[in-house]
Amino acid sequence: MDLNKSGAFIIGLSDCGEITSAGGRVSTQEGTVLGIWQKSQDCEKNAKLIDKVTRSGHNSVVEHTYFNLAFQNVTAVVEQFVIEFRLASFTVKSRRYVDFSDAGFFIPEDADENYKSHMAKLFGLYSEFCEAGVPKEDARFLLPYCLFSNFFCSINGREFLHLLKAMLYGRGSKYPEIVARARIKRTGGKAHSRHNDGL
Repeated sequence: MDLNKSGAFIIGLSDCGEITSAGGRVSTQEGTVLGIWQKSQDCEKNAKLIDKVTRSGHNSVVEHTYFNLAFQNVTAVVEQFVIEFRLASFTVKSRRYVDFSDAGFFIPEDADENYKSHMAKLFGLYSEFCEAGVPKEDARFLLPYCLFSNFFCSINGREFLHLLKAMLYGRGSKYPEIVARARIKRTGGKAHSRHNDGL
């Protein structure tokens, strides 16, 4: 795995559907919650039940599954877009405490040399300010929002589906560093972009 690629990566999953499928069973089956949970340990059966329950419109059960995501080398604009999903938890590399002089920045495919030069100047000014003793939390306001941000996100299954929909079909579809691979994985196509191996 290239540790510098831009993208969104699923790095953890709470379970193989034991709790989610038990949630789907508890409302329709006899027995105690622990008894139902104990009978919900078969991943293959769980997947089938979760599919059946969610297809019938009962999506609240997927709130019991949690995904842990890592967004790597994405723009601060993507960071702000994802943070709008307030039913998730976030930990962002802080521009108040971490020196971003060498963080790098996103370059759109149609960017000209003027764009690249302007971004390099902003990062240069930021570095000069930090070296001159200006606190990073003040110098950060010189950084453009195309800087590479890195953050973790933990999100329940229902909100994750909402986030994916917004990334693929909504406003998030404008951010190529998180969308390219999601579309490729969904369609089974080949990558035609220099972007991530993430979602």
